[in-house]
Amino acid sequence: MNDALRLAILGAGNIASVHAQAIDAVEGARLVVVCDAGSGRGRDLAERYGARYAADAHAVVADPEVDGVVVTTPSGLHADAVVAATERGKHALVEKPLDIRLDRCDAMIEAARRSGTVLAGVFQNRFAPGVARAREAVRAGRLGRLVLANAAVPWHRPEAYYAGDGWRGSWRLDGGGALMNQGIHTVDLLQYLAGPLAALSAATAARVHAIEVEDTAVASLRFVDGALGTLHATTASWPGAPARVELYGEKGSVVLEDGRISMWRVAGASPAEERALLEPDAGGGSGSADPMAIGIERHRLQMEDFVDAVRTGRAPAVPGTEARRAVEIVLAVYASARSGRPVEFPLVG
Repeated sequence: MNDALRLAILGAGNIASVHAQAIDAVEGARLVVVCDAGSGRGRDLAERYGARYAADAHAVVADPEVDGVVVTTPSGLHADAVVAATERGKHALVEKPLDIRLDRCDAMIEAARRSGTVLAGVFQNRFAPGVARAREAVRAGRLGRLVLANAAVPWHRPEAYYAGDGWRGSWRLDGGGALMNQGIHTVDLLQYLAGPLAALSAATAARVHAIEVEDTAVASLRFVDGALGTLHATTASWPGAPARVELYGEKGSVVLEDGRISMWRVAGASPAEERALLEPDAGGGSGSADPMAIGIERHRLQMEDFVDAVRTGRAPAVPGTEARRAVEIVLAVYASARSGRPVEFPLVG
């Protein structure tokens, strides 16, 4: 392996440019190939970063000049790309969701285990300073026993968003709508901060958009430790508002908006601590109305973590097994909405 980790981006949709910027900003990483079949975006992105363009993903994952792949293909194609890459010894950083089916997530995890490669899922908001501080507070018991843990994603996407890429809003390739595509970031943060779920009961609807999946989802939650909570997500609320995670405990409460702390009432917190934590975090941005209105800093930090995990042989901050958890929760919401009955964890089938 050369000094720089040589990376190929598979898929040239909107988020690919963010990953290209993140690679460019990380010492020890280099973008060498952009692979995209059927659009000019891949060629443009490759030219912008001095990389090669390729249309054949099979050739890219077999290329000895590629050390790892960043997978930004449509969600339902993630497993195919990752299994093919890891079987050839390539490391993989995979955009959310890890895949849209649990058996395919498991196949990816097993393929990486067999090959000894690093498999990481992209949940860049875990790298926000406010999220790290909230997790520290929960784990240290500063909130006491959690009472309520809520997640809300009141976002907006116009019809053009779904019409622009034929796979969006489909069960086959998107795997769901407001929850699987947009809300899954906040689902991940909720379970990362509040702990695993025991059961949920849910309903979904397509209220505004002419898509086959949901643009609105709600769920009531019960956590393993006994806390209760709610989850709601939509892409139909104009003009869109920040995603929120609310943690309410017997000794304190924390609220995060787009990964930034907006309320900090924690046992033992001094006024100075609270003021410091409420300082703006310039690294995130908000995708509430525009999926590209985000900064690259959190992606840069996750890319840096991925490269270091490959270099040192340690587990990444968001291994495939962790990224799978959010997919399981989203699929449980869909299962409950279809059946009209509560669903318990772990999810079967």
